[in-house]
Amino acid sequence: MKKCSWVVVSIIILFFIQGQSQIKKNNNLAEQTVTVDYQMAEKAIEWLEYIKDEHDLEKIKKYFMTEVAPTEGCQSIIKHWQRFRDWNEEIFFNFIMEALNRIPTDKSLKNEDGSQTSFGLRQSLWLDALNNTGKLRGYLNELREARVKEAALDLARKYLPEEADISNRFYVVLFGASSAFSVGEENGYDLLQLPKRPDGEIDVQNVIETFAHEMHHSGFSNCTDKHMSEVKNKERVMLVGILAAEGMPTHFINRIKENLHWLRSSSNEFSRMLASQWEENLSRLSQLYQEAEKDIGLNMKREIGQKEIFEKWVSGLQGPAYVLGSDMFSVIERYLGLEEAKNVARDYRLLLSVYNRAAEKARAAGENLFLFDKDLVRRLENFAGGY
Repeated sequence: MKKCSWVVVSIIILFFIQGQSQIKKNNNLAEQTVTVDYQMAEKAIEWLEYIKDEHDLEKIKKYFMTEVAPTEGCQSIIKHWQRFRDWNEEIFFNFIMEALNRIPTDKSLKNEDGSQTSFGLRQSLWLDALNNTGKLRGYLNELREARVKEAALDLARKYLPEEADISNRFYVVLFGASSAFSVGEENGYDLLQLPKRPDGEIDVQNVIETFAHEMHHSGFSNCTDKHMSEVKNKERVMLVGILAAEGMPTHFINRIKENLHWLRSSSNEFSRMLASQWEENLSRLSQLYQEAEKDIGLNMKREIGQKEIFEKWVSGLQGPAYVLGSDMFSVIERYLGLEEAKNVARDYRLLLSVYNRAAEKARAAGENLFLFDKDLVRRLENFAGGY
């Protein structure tokens, strides 16, 4: 049986919030516009090899600022964390130096319950990297040889409409915080936190599926830009957009629900935590459908917005929106097929109506599935964003 792979992205800044994605001019060249850049990882490994025997902090900093900080991958890290805190190249340098015990810090390694703090994780990752630069180089070579870009592109495209342009850039980086992240069409992937199999080798299929999940976001966004170009005030249908944008790749690409037992029995604490969160949300799936119906209506009436939706539906390793959205697409796939699911990637206002048609077929077959209120479904389908 297939080993489960999963995606952990700290925060996805979605297309309908920032509007950073743009319609590409040439959709036939999508394969040529997906790039995977290893330069930051390469430069950072070289820097680590330099500092093994160098203890002059000014020389170490000069090397970092000259060779590592200017790389596009490093700049993607800067842009990623600048959204949430004061963050620049110098702060990132100090962030690493603290982890390597080269500058003092009062940060704790353990929480009161004995679990590892974020600083404790950062320190273990960077010290391991410093002591095993040859291993990191081997990982880079393995990713190149696996042709991750090509495999991920094929997987993402399988679950998108033909006209989808999946243009984006991936940067393999050394970070020690977010294992993966997305900023517009830029995606970061932390070499320090590669998923491993029980034998310690890279779980390449997991990496491919993570890349494919992010590529799917880009293609999904491109399609909705085209087919929903006349819709105004998309923030009023934000929750539906999140359910569709996250539910679709989570179900079709990552298949977490089908493989929870692998996560549950994993030696990786993060995987077990993810399984626990999914199981908790699955146990209240009926309630999530009811709450989504209510919140979609409130969102359309402007009574809840980005803050409330993110706190309730997206927070956690993978919040309730991933679980509910994934379940909705599993029903759509079983009873209507992939092509109907792809229509939601063109216009996510169709999500509830497509799901309801599938659920009605399921009910006719004896399943007792939730049906969204018909008036809400109609209003959502016809939503144009006026007033």
